[in-house]
Amino acid sequence: MFDKMKRIAVEAVNATNPVNLIYGTVTKAKPIEIEIHSKLKLTEEFLDIAEHLTRHERIVTIEHQESANRELGDKTEIDKLNTTYPSSSYKHNYVKLIFEDGLKKGEKVILVRMQGGHKFLVFDRYREGKKIWSYPQNQ
Repeated sequence: MFDKMKRIAVEAVNATNPVNLIYGTVTKAKPIEIEIHSKLKLTEEFLDIAEHLTRHERIVTIEHQESANRELGDKTEIDKLNTTYPSSSYKHNYVKLIFEDGLKKGEKVILVRMQGGHKFLVFDRYREGKKIWSYPQNQ
């Protein structure tokens, strides 16, 4: 009886926690392979990838205002053109941006493990706290 009650309690807890967050490292870009630990590598049949981590397109608006302050988190920069363009401001509507970079070997990722553990969503890239304000080539 006690074991049955214990099992019911565990199942109730699991039902309220349908996903787990897991860290991994991309070990191969194409076909995708992500290592969770030395004994577990996930291949594409177990992975769904968030679109922003893949090659994709977006329609955007680009605005420029000469000498406007732009807060970047770790510093403030001044919006300025690197050309002799005659206007002090402009706006481009409905510009298509094509994001070319997908996941690369060596990148750290956050995965969401779905209930049952057979399917994983690659949710985002991440960096360690001390590396957040540097570009990868400067680390």
